[in-house]
Amino acid sequence: MSTTTTTPARSRLRRKATSPSSHHLVTLISFNAMRHHYTLFIYILAALSLTSCKDDFDINKIQSNPKLILYCMPTAGDTTVIRLTRSLPVNTKGSITPVTTAHVDYTVNGKEAEIINMGDGTYKAVAHQQVGDHIHIAAYADSLPVASASTTILDAITIDNPTVKRVHLYSNYEEQAEDFYQISATFTDPGDTKDYYAVQLVSAIITHKGGILTGTDAEGEAPSDDTGKTDTTESVRHIYLDSEPLLSGLGQIDYDFGYDDNDYEHFYVFTDDDINGKTYTLHLNVWYEPGQETVKLPDGSMSSQLVSPYYRVILYHITPEFYHFIHSIGSLDNNDLAKAGLSNIAPSYGNVKGGIGMAAGYHKTKTKWTRYEEIIQTWK
Repeated sequence: MSTTTTTPARSRLRRKATSPSSHHLVTLISFNAMRHHYTLFIYILAALSLTSCKDDFDINKIQSNPKLILYCMPTAGDTTVIRLTRSLPVNTKGSITPVTTAHVDYTVNGKEAEIINMGDGTYKAVAHQQVGDHIHIAAYADSLPVASASTTILDAITIDNPTVKRVHLYSNYEEQAEDFYQISATFTDPGDTKDYYAVQLVSAIITHKGGILTGTDAEGEAPSDDTGKTDTTESVRHIYLDSEPLLSGLGQIDYDFGYDDNDYEHFYVFTDDDINGKTYTLHLNVWYEPGQETVKLPDGSMSSQLVSPYYRVILYHITPEFYHFIHSIGSLDNNDLAKAGLSNIAPSYGNVKGGIGMAAGYHKTKTKWTRYEEIIQTWK
């Protein structure tokens, strides 16, 4: 099974940073001219207000020696991947390179795990891990400081199987009313802890043995995890956030000031600040893209119906360090004023001592596949 990340065409027009061609830039301007003229005015106003400001810094102060970059996301299971690379100081030309000869200590509740060096900067820790286990990682490499971090394996949060309906809503993102599929899924937050989450929405393409069918024309057959019958290609989808306040607090004025609700790899983080101990239903909007299929009904008649792709929701229960890391990356990516030098850029968060990066536990829960169906014609 493979996974890709899908961003709708209209979303790509909106996301200037990921559309570098002049053709896309012209399309972007003509697509939303009024907003961008207004935004340009705000940029100019901000620039004029800052003309008397001076921000001096010495590049030598932020130079540093190379460090280990460590990334590891443990969860319940038997194998955990650790990735090690070598940082590149700001005054040095070149590229970040994998560290292939490191010594790695990985312990689960103080018990050492077997480490397998894959030879490309990737290391595998082989040890059974379950909810509540404490993980500690330390990596040693010649001439580099020791890099270490700790985290915990979290429990899974149950989420109900989703429903899909067609909705017609005004979108701040598009500045007009649009049709969407709205995928709704319900979960209950534990009341005795502060919890951090992430959610992804996935659609599927079904590859049958001997032929290719998509989720929109597979004659009602849902994607299957049975690889002997089908191969399922999953695509992580961009979510329009107007209907989900947990995932976006942005309004029109935020967009005009250069903030956006772009996500990091379609991985949307949130906390339980507003839902602690409550049962809550997520409302996740995706672009309306109907397919059509003909099916035979139980009474023998035939039916033509509009169908959506198949969707599933993945709910991640994540550690605080995981949340803060993803949130810091998203905040940087979404702030156009900071990219233009008109506001401060906050550094990304990390919890690796003596190095750079993150070690953060999580647990994910997947729903079953579901889709939207609407009968448009029947006949005998």
